[in-house]
Amino acid sequence: MRICALIDRRIGILGMGVEGNALLTALRQAGHTRPVHLLTEKPFTPAATAGEVVCWSGERIGAGLAEVEVLIRSPGFAPTHPVRMQADALGVVQTTPTNLFLAEIRQAGLPIVGITGSKGKSTTSTLLYETLREAGLPVRLLGNIGVAALDHLAAVLAERSITVLEMSSYQCADLVLGPSVAVLLNLFPEHMDWHGSVEAYYQAKLRLVTTQMAGDRLRIDQRAVPWLQPLRAVQAEEQIQTATGFHFAEGWFYRGGERLFNDARMRLPGRHNRENSCAVLAAAELFGVGSDCLERVLARFDGLPYRLADLGWHGGIQWINDAISTAPEATVAALQAFAPRVATLIVGGKDRGFDYTPLVESLASSAVQHLILLPDTGTRVAALVRQSGRDGPVLYEVATLAEAVERAKSVTPAGQVCLFSPGAPSYNQFANFAERGRAFAGLVAG
Repeated sequence: MRICALIDRRIGILGMGVEGNALLTALRQAGHTRPVHLLTEKPFTPAATAGEVVCWSGERIGAGLAEVEVLIRSPGFAPTHPVRMQADALGVVQTTPTNLFLAEIRQAGLPIVGITGSKGKSTTSTLLYETLREAGLPVRLLGNIGVAALDHLAAVLAERSITVLEMSSYQCADLVLGPSVAVLLNLFPEHMDWHGSVEAYYQAKLRLVTTQMAGDRLRIDQRAVPWLQPLRAVQAEEQIQTATGFHFAEGWFYRGGERLFNDARMRLPGRHNRENSCAVLAAAELFGVGSDCLERVLARFDGLPYRLADLGWHGGIQWINDAISTAPEATVAALQAFAPRVATLIVGGKDRGFDYTPLVESLASSAVQHLILLPDTGTRVAALVRQSGRDGPVLYEVATLAEAVERAKSVTPAGQVCLFSPGAPSYNQFANFAERGRAFAGLVAG
């Protein structure tokens, strides 16, 4: 569905955050003059330039749905959300800002690179954007990175630019038409409370690929191939981390047997950042961009906020802020990035039912001496460590992040690393990972 097909329709918008506001502006710019129905949990006052709007909040949302032909919803509303289910029961057509943006870009014949994966998609998207810019190509970085795509639709069309679109599982879940280039990174279980199951989560991610058109291109981490094979043959596509494709080994980036460059000047820590850099090489190649551009970018790019961010030395301890870590696999990768200097690890957050066995097994072979555990998942991790029966770190169960930082300051040996990599969502104590990351940085510096 394109925006032009909505001009004479009775439109409802569910969720008036960044995406909802961008959508309302895009509708008005396209010539939609009818009243727009805004469905929000709390009363909302639109900007004066928004045209005629009708706001429905709280218990009145159901009445608002009766006035709507097409409901366009922001990404965070799960399939089981009451408003979505009520809209389905009423036969209201539903779509998303992501679907509208992709429809417009694909209709214009412009290239769009959709990037998703369980972790690393923001950094990978940013690296690809910077690499294409380094090559002098017109490019925009949009999507789940925090930039509403529809806010930039007119500019993309006018500039005929490449779009690098970071995509969450929420944005992929009901994708109608995929990107011209799909980049699928490694997958592991996440967001089960939203999707309902691990299988549903994987199926959502895979829609990035299964909704592509004939002639579209795919770049896929070879570890994700088994999930996709039952749905689509991928043997002819470029697989990352294989001996015949782009891969990283023994300090070097390769294209098959050809050495490209080493990682001596690369500022990002961790094996996972090198693996995802291979995905950047594979995608950039499709636009005629050589590895030298990424090599220059990697020499100056030291990461996004709250992703293995080095807070420097305080009290003789090096502090690493990995507040973005919301799954145990991410914590394992963070540990590996700084091994063997991590003496203290702080983990714990909202319990989403993840299996923390891989993290406990990783701890057994690490140099971690002190494990500081936050609610709610910290209790489960502590139980698994004790059940393992192996010698391991000293356990400290604390109630707050402030208490965790104070404990870390007192037990971490001078010259060693304290790593904050929660391995769980933040929502039990913080609004989001960014708030959690800011709080940690403030406590460390205080």
